[in-house]
Amino acid sequence: MARSGLLLGAILALGAIGLVSPARAHPDADGSASINRRLEPAEAISDQILPPPPTFKANDVGVTEHLGGSVPLDAEFRTQDGKRVRLGEVLAGDIPTILTFNYSDCPMLCSLQLNGLSAMLPDLTKKAPMVGADKDIGFGLGTSYRIVTIDLEPNEALDKMTRMRARYVDRLPESMRETARAGWTFLVAATPGDGAAIRRVADAVGFTYTYLPEKAEYAHPAALIFLSTTGTVTRYVYGIDFPVAMMRESIFKAGLAEASSAVGFMNRCYHFDPDANSATHAGVMAMRIAAAGFLVLLIAGFAILHLMRKHARPASPPSFSGPGAHS
Repeated sequence: MARSGLLLGAILALGAIGLVSPARAHPDADGSASINRRLEPAEAISDQILPPPPTFKANDVGVTEHLGGSVPLDAEFRTQDGKRVRLGEVLAGDIPTILTFNYSDCPMLCSLQLNGLSAMLPDLTKKAPMVGADKDIGFGLGTSYRIVTIDLEPNEALDKMTRMRARYVDRLPESMRETARAGWTFLVAATPGDGAAIRRVADAVGFTYTYLPEKAEYAHPAALIFLSTTGTVTRYVYGIDFPVAMMRESIFKAGLAEASSAVGFMNRCYHFDPDANSATHAGVMAMRIAAAGFLVLLIAGFAILHLMRKHARPASPPSFSGPGAHS
């Protein structure tokens, strides 16, 4: 009986330690960590995903749409070639612009977004009917529209930016590359370390991002922001996969300075790790230590109880085998 009680107590104590183990965030099939999925009872403890606390710096990352707003044309940057330019110089001409915000060391979302964009670009060149046009139209990068990618990292080295640009341009068909190099401009901070112009343009289009020093990463959304020939915001396209028909419509309407409703689902690039929070980590460790202490005391208590019961047992009565004993 005592041994059964001892075993039961140990099992209960081990269960107590398991209950204070920290919950981990597991990515969904698309690689993002969902905080809204309904949990099955069996995984409610071990696989529960903790939402970021209200003080988490990346909570406000997202896009506040400013349709009809204008980008600051006097904001100064350097191109991937090191040339100092104003944004208005890059946007000069009679073609619309697709604006993106990315950086070379982004762990995932930037490459997914730009891969999706570059993979779709060749299909835009194929002529097709357009509502509002009197003939079939094809859209060529550098001739019908341009792409401007602003680097979120103010300390980005020019050689890294050049390699990043080449990585996506070189994925295009060879016949597109020459005009694509002229039509896809990557911009970095005019003065290394000074992100004021980056922030200024981002604020103008409602693009909110923040730096997470503990991760050495930027938390940011993924958005294509379409601009008219004068730098006016006409549409927001979210996500990492871009249907050709929707992109054709977006470019065409941006050329007409005609605003359109946003499309797609917003993705945000950041990962919240509850163990990275020192207070959370310390609390979990304290609970584990307390549970381990409880286990030791419980086992010791059952052992003492077992010994006390053993010593308290009455001695067995003497056995008689002489005359008068009954068998």
